Amino acid sequence: MTMSRFAPFLAAVPVIAVLVLSGCAQRLVPPCPSVRVDAATAGFTKFKDGPGRDLTDIEYQADIVGFKGECDYDDEEVQVTFNVDFALTGGAAAKGGEAPLYYFVAIPQFFPTAEGKRVMKVNHRLPARTGARETFSESGVTVTIPLKKDQAGASFDVYVGFQLDAAQLEYNRSRSTR
Repeated sequence: MTMSRFAPFLAAVPVIAVLVLSGCAQRLVPPCPSVRVDAATAGFTKFKDGPGRDLTDIEYQADIVGFKGECDYDDEEVQVTFNVDFALTGGAAAKGGEAPLYYFVAIPQFFPTAEGKRVMKVNHRLPARTGARETFSESGVTVTIPLKKDQAGASFDVYVGFQLDAAQLEYNRSRSTR
């Protein structure tokens, strides 16, 4: 007789489970903004002081070799958090010590406001041997993008690259056409 007292409850368990699961399935997580490494600014070559610009004049070279991350939404913004992966190679003119690298995170839709671009610095010790390549990551890079009502975070692009002057940018562009 006790079994019959629980029968209505036991019969309702599958229905409740379907309702709970279908409610979870309806909560779609919107896609994250695209993070892209700008090809023209993905590399940086530091030459020793002076006019020389051949292999013997290179102190170090750095490349942005990748990134990985995620995003979190709330009602008013999307927060993108990612790690930037770098590779650093000591050149023939390496002096040893720290190699300062300046890189940017930019959102073109916000240009030219201050929210459009942020420049950051990371230091890494040069590899002990000339020509040796080391990889390392800068963790926890965060970008917050305000959203208007019904605006998708995926409608924004986030670019990452090295902060270069005009001569450095021209050097990169001349190498990519070879």
